[in-house]
Amino acid sequence: INSMNYSASSIDDWQKIAEHVVKRLKSGTILALSGPLGAGKTTFVQALARVLGASSNPKSPTFSLVRGYYLSSAVSRISRLLHVDAYRLEKEEDLLPLNLDEELQEDGTMMVVEWPENMYAWLRRQKKVLWMKIEVMQDGKRCISFH
Repeated sequence: INSMNYSASSIDDWQKIAEHVVKRLKSGTILALSGPLGAGKTTFVQALARVLGASSNPKSPTFSLVRGYYLSSAVSRISRLLHVDAYRLEKEEDLLPLNLDEELQEDGTMMVVEWPENMYAWLRRQKKVLWMKIEVMQDGKRCISFH
């Protein structure tokens, strides 16, 4: 995925991007999603969960900070998606009760983090972080880049 760029203007586009991303996911991968409010971060997580075979549609975990989804996909060895929304994190210590390091150790688990800027120090200590940036263009299209 290194330095790949995509654009999205419909749900189908998000689905296609998710299908490309899934091929590169491994157990323990963290997908860090950056972008302004309303850019489509949760929409992308929903498309990713569909591709991975989640039985329920992810909702933004803004108030619970983290939600987990079990997956039944044949396209990937990922069996659990943890969806973290760090928007309301004020300090990194707020992550401690979530036991994210332990949760990520469970075989087949991957994590998607919205608002990764709010937990940057923790993410820098992780081994498998894929950064995804969503920019909103003037015409409303989304420009998605990975690094």
